[in-house]
Amino acid sequence: MQIKHTLTLMAILLSGSLFSQRSTKHFTLSEGYQIKAALLQDISGKTLSNGQSINFELSDPIIINDRIVVDKGTKITGTVTEAEGAKAFGKKGKLSFTIDYLYLSNGKVVKLRSSIKKNINGSGTAVAAGAILVSPVALLFNGKQAKFKAGEVFAAYIDKDYTF
Repeated sequence: MQIKHTLTLMAILLSGSLFSQRSTKHFTLSEGYQIKAALLQDISGKTLSNGQSINFELSDPIIINDRIVVDKGTKITGTVTEAEGAKAFGKKGKLSFTIDYLYLSNGKVVKLRSSIKKNINGSGTAVAAGAILVSPVALLFNGKQAKFKAGEVFAAYIDKDYTF
């Protein structure tokens, strides 16, 4: 009978210690950790304006210690910092933006840093020179628009350590 009580007591103690050892592992996204943000819509310097919000999604899950801590498809937002459509005389367009925030499923927001710029190289000088030599109608042609297509992937970086 004493053995039975001892075994029962040991079983209770053992099960209590197992339950009290719940996993308390924390995961940290370190400052500078690179993530990939996929653009969700086509954007152009012609149609956007400074300060406008741009939507992205996480293109690959974030994995730490063989565990997915942030799922693929998680919302990311950015902000247009410069937008200018192409103009006459062959003047090229401009488009710049930052990738700012990663929105976690627990409601927390992680600050990101990234700056993307697309200045179409060249100027209207060649168009103007060509117009003088060939035809003044060439001066009416617009330059190339600065744009990005939906699905393009950009690198962004964790701005400061974030612990889950």
